[in-house]
Amino acid sequence: MNKKDMVRAFFGGSFDPPHPGHLAVAKGALASGMCDHIIWVPAFAPPHKLNARRASFDDRMAMVSMVISGEENMSVSPVESKLEQYPTYSIAVMEAIERSEGFRPALLIGGDSLLQLHTWHRAQELVENYFILTYPRKDSPVSADILRKFWDDKIVKKLLSGMIPGKFFEISSTEIRNSMEKNAIEGNINNVTKTFPEVDEYIKLHRLYGKPQTKDSDL
Repeated sequence: MNKKDMVRAFFGGSFDPPHPGHLAVAKGALASGMCDHIIWVPAFAPPHKLNARRASFDDRMAMVSMVISGEENMSVSPVESKLEQYPTYSIAVMEAIERSEGFRPALLIGGDSLLQLHTWHRAQELVENYFILTYPRKDSPVSADILRKFWDDKIVKKLLSGMIPGKFFEISSTEIRNSMEKNAIEGNINNVTKTFPEVDEYIKLHRLYGKPQTKDSDL
């Protein structure tokens, strides 16, 4: 395949920490044949989590690098840290990738995010200028009728064409953090998460998570 014909998907998130659910999404998107490469983009200052940061950007970059080590057609990008924007928005990051790398990325999001896409910064420009790939979330069914509440028929058709079939492993980063914190408090330092051993060791070594927190909507 010619590189200019490749579909590279922007996979953004806090990745705090990255976990098997994230990797399942990336692998599922690649297996669907709807994209050829996944660019993991850790959020530098996500607009919906400005007061919820737990691990530093550099720590999250390091953990994502561990998760995708050895995986084909995946990379991690520090692009958000270079934008000097606070907060950072998906469309601005994608425009930055397009300017610097010379290709237009697709956007990979979950069904829950798709249902809220109309509320995103410069949402109309985003859906008109970029292809949206959506993986299913069990508690966020997507239908044409729901999308028509926010988008015209042309956009609805485009959004539905990006729906990835199949099921994806569901777990949130918050659940993992709380599990680690609970076990640490109880003195059980072994097998404290459902994530990757090397990420577990990194978290323990750098003492990234302490006080339990309430659940957020991240994957």
